[in-house]
Amino acid sequence: MFSFSLTFIFSRRAVTVEMAKREDKEELIKWVIDKCLQKYFEMKLQANASQLPSMTSRWTDTPMHSNGFHSSTETAAIKKASAAEWVEAFHVNLESLPELHRKLIQLKYLSRSSDGKYLSDDFVYTELNLSRSAYYLLKKDALYWLGLQLADDSIIRSEY
Repeated sequence: MFSFSLTFIFSRRAVTVEMAKREDKEELIKWVIDKCLQKYFEMKLQANASQLPSMTSRWTDTPMHSNGFHSSTETAAIKKASAAEWVEAFHVNLESLPELHRKLIQLKYLSRSSDGKYLSDDFVYTELNLSRSAYYLLKKDALYWLGLQLADDSIIRSEY
């Protein structure tokens, strides 16, 4: 009787731990899709921006910063450099994934059709020569592993 109840408690705990891992995995995948991949396009645009800041001088009676100097050119350059650093960190993390995971993410999430939408799943799994079911398993796996990589990266995390 004692061993049965002990086994039941441990197996229940194992089920609870497994459910927690599954929920964390889903949360991590959601974070990658909703936050990181959306941010990727914003940062890429910012890093490649060729727009120069205003060259008009401003006079005020109050100091703008504690150091007394604020340059819009300097601010724009810092934003552009930090965006480029973020995009580079994203690509370094993406490159560390296995080739098939990387290709799937590049095709599905980093490529867009002419109307600005993501490529369809049907197109991507055909392009990768995968069955539909294998594609969906691989897609979830690829996003999870990318999420683990990105969550451990200090440059990526600093933006959230």
